[in-house]
Amino acid sequence: MQAAWWMLGALAVLAIAYRYYSAFIAARVLCLDDARVTPAHRLEDGQNFHPTNRVVLFGHHFAAIAGAGPLIGPVLAAQFGFYPGFLWILFGVVLGGAVHDFVILVASTRRNGRSLAEIAREELGPTLGLVTGVAILFIVVIALAGLGNVVVMALAESAWGVFTVGASIPIALVMGLYIHNVRGGSVRGIREATIAGVVLLFVALLLGKYVGDSTFATHLKLSKTTLTLAMAAYGFIASILPVWMLLCPRDYLSSYMKIGTIALLVVGVIVVNPRIQMPGVTEYIHGGGPIVKGPLFPFVFITIACGAISGFHALVASGTTPKMIDKERDCRAIGYGAMLMEGLVGITALIAACAMPQEDYVAINTNPQVAIVASTDGREEGLARSAADLALLDPVLTPHDRGLLGLAEGDPASSLAGKKVSLSNALSLSNRSLAALGYNVDAEAPRATMLEDADFARLGVKVKELPALQRQADEVVAARTGGGVSLAVGMARVFSGLPGMGTLLAYWYHFAIMFEALFILTTIDTGTRIGRFLMQELMGRISPELGKSTSRTGAFVATALIVAGWSYFILTGNISTIWPMFGIANQLLACTALCVGTTILLREAKKKRYALITVAPLLFVGTTTIAAGIQSVQKIFLPMLDKPATYTTGIVNVIVTSLLLLCVTLVIVGSAIRWWALYRAPRPDEEAAAAS
Repeated sequence: MQAAWWMLGALAVLAIAYRYYSAFIAARVLCLDDARVTPAHRLEDGQNFHPTNRVVLFGHHFAAIAGAGPLIGPVLAAQFGFYPGFLWILFGVVLGGAVHDFVILVASTRRNGRSLAEIAREELGPTLGLVTGVAILFIVVIALAGLGNVVVMALAESAWGVFTVGASIPIALVMGLYIHNVRGGSVRGIREATIAGVVLLFVALLLGKYVGDSTFATHLKLSKTTLTLAMAAYGFIASILPVWMLLCPRDYLSSYMKIGTIALLVVGVIVVNPRIQMPGVTEYIHGGGPIVKGPLFPFVFITIACGAISGFHALVASGTTPKMIDKERDCRAIGYGAMLMEGLVGITALIAACAMPQEDYVAINTNPQVAIVASTDGREEGLARSAADLALLDPVLTPHDRGLLGLAEGDPASSLAGKKVSLSNALSLSNRSLAALGYNVDAEAPRATMLEDADFARLGVKVKELPALQRQADEVVAARTGGGVSLAVGMARVFSGLPGMGTLLAYWYHFAIMFEALFILTTIDTGTRIGRFLMQELMGRISPELGKSTSRTGAFVATALIVAGWSYFILTGNISTIWPMFGIANQLLACTALCVGTTILLREAKKKRYALITVAPLLFVGTTTIAAGIQSVQKIFLPMLDKPATYTTGIVNVIVTSLLLLCVTLVIVGSAIRWWALYRAPRPDEEAAAAS
């Protein structure tokens, strides 16, 4: 199958949906009217409320909603094959995700820009409103863990990636200071800082290769734990700094990067027209996949998550965006249109992942345990061919190598016989150590990028094009779970296929890593800030002083709790446990928003049957997500209790997932009772007509 035809077909479906279905919703269901004054005009204060040009606001809204979900979810779901993911993204975004965003944006705009929790309290009552607020708080924490884990796994042991992404933070800070302090927030200052920021990002990308090849690289090869703690520190600081200092300039950078890169990737897929090498449907549809252990139904839906429908968007659609809507009809392009754009992001990510051989996809996205010494009967492959070969390691092992192997200082390598090491740790050993064991590497090179098929076979890994790809990318990409690396590989393959780009695959790969990180870090600092506000609101019920937005103590305590929450899940989990929790939480939030939307439509729409536009996706998403939640508890989290090392994590995962399922079930049941009363009651205008 050639990818260009699938891309063109997707573009056609999205265009038709926007032209006709969104027009029907805007004119018949929501009855958008520019004569209705928006809160941006009515409550204009020059800070939170101010009318904004539709094109500018579209860019802001898209930058806010387009996090890692539409990039990573489809990549992970590719394990089920190309067809399931493609069909769900396309029809899910048209009939579910875009409708969800559109309805909530209009609802918030007509209610003075109120948040989803406030609207839920108003529409569903104080009890369900409180339940919704608690559920949203849990969901934000889990969502940030799912997104943060992608950055951690993409940057682990990659000096080039750490340098490039790390450089983006001071670049954004300098931009913020220049715009605010030097140019006084003027449009000219924003334009100048953005151009300089983009140029400096590419300079950092180019310098990253030289840093990665230097002796300083060993200081930037960070472990998962170190990266998580560093990101936690970043999230804490970014969420308490003034928004103009780091959050806004990062938004500027990421907006240009997101829209520009996705546009280039769409063009690249059409021009390069790569072959879809992933089967239409794989053997993992019944479960037991390399990443997602559950079956196709219902796990493909929670795995793709944001690419088709995202509850997280409801927080944005009832957050900053409704406070900046100039005219009510702008909601169609911003609410429905931006979500279609995110669906397109999901389609391109899926194509990029499925354009690589299935063997290489599995090799990148799994991290099996490998015996340190191969068995003598040949039944088990190993890092070393025999116990005698371990003695060859003693003269060349570095402290970093010893840490990777779990070998204490002074202990001989022979003491490792009978133990196992993760594939990622084995491939991160110094080239001197790998060369001593007979692997095809340059002992003086900084990375093991010269490994051949036979070397991977020694480790029990099946590959097809991966060895050649690693040499071109100048990076070890096997056993780099999380979806971020496989997406970067797929994007680099497409970009390097463009005319004149054939020799630049290594730069395109690290550009893709930087692109993903900018996507995600924007969500990390924004999401942590949203979580802080929610936590302070709950803290205010206990201590009114801590709940005040001006309380510095409240801000510090709330931020620390949120950061500690998502850091815990990253440190104690992996992509196979974190991503299902993220998908479940995100989709349950979408169910909550659809409940609110349905209640509003039953009360306000001209015809009550129009509520079907939100009821239909609610029934489908609610059924699949609750089923996935129950199966995750039964098949993923409860088995963790059988192992002492994962017992505590399993208990926490079971409790959190069960609480989320309970909260959202209460919201759905309570909403259904409310709907029955609204359905039977005449609308206010009908009562007035009858009375007259």
